[in-house]
Amino acid sequence: MSDKDSFYYLNAYQDGLTPGQQVTIQHRISFNDWRAGPHIAPLVGLAGEEIMRRKEASIALEKDLYAQLKKLAEAWDEQAAQTMLLERALEYVHTPEVTHTSNEWKEGENGVWEISNRTYIMRYRISYEKAADSYLVSWGIVYNAPKQPDPKYTNYWGDSIYVARQDKKKYPTMEAAQHYIQGRFDLYCHLFRELSPPVPNECRRMFSINGHLAPGYILAPPDKSEPSKQTVDDLLACLDDVDMAESCAKPPEKSREEQSKSVAKGKHIPTR
Repeated sequence: MSDKDSFYYLNAYQDGLTPGQQVTIQHRISFNDWRAGPHIAPLVGLAGEEIMRRKEASIALEKDLYAQLKKLAEAWDEQAAQTMLLERALEYVHTPEVTHTSNEWKEGENGVWEISNRTYIMRYRISYEKAADSYLVSWGIVYNAPKQPDPKYTNYWGDSIYVARQDKKKYPTMEAAQHYIQGRFDLYCHLFRELSPPVPNECRRMFSINGHLAPGYILAPPDKSEPSKQTVDDLLACLDDVDMAESCAKPPEKSREEQSKSVAKGKHIPTR
């Protein structure tokens, strides 16, 4: 029936399809009394009982068509889910590889030094505070997790990305500051012996893309004998700097002028 002859208005403006996400079919009709005369004339001469019978039969046909639409909608559910799964698989294979320094110390901007692999990143910076005549040490180890395809998960894990960190710890000399960093690196140097260290099980979601572990990663087997991160942090809080291992290479002693130059250049800690 053409619009100019129709006895009803049809609103179907919200119909639409977003593959793999949503289908919308919402039709609403309303009576058009301007053009209804020729259509209603044959009916108003019928007995009320006959009109009611025809109405009930029409409703029954509506329900049958609705049931067919529901079955088609269920078929769409299954097919759209397959489309969605394929889209997520494409996101997985197109996720870029993380960048890292291949377990080598590299100097970045502002005197920040970094050593990293596919799982961990350690950064530190030693700066000189002239007003206090002291050296400030900031360092941290974070998980080098792949970039999530969905931007809403960018900061989903919050501070759990940190393995350990310390900000602006003061030392009277460059030697003491370097000794502190050397001790912290010795404590965590086992994390930088492989290009792709196993991922801790509690970080599985962080290293997964759409529910599947990112390519090239494996999960670390559970080790009940290994102290937890909290235990390590508690022990570190109790240790004094002189308690750290002395077997590591110690930075050479320098004059105040040479120390300042070393800070400016961002002298890195030697690896074992």
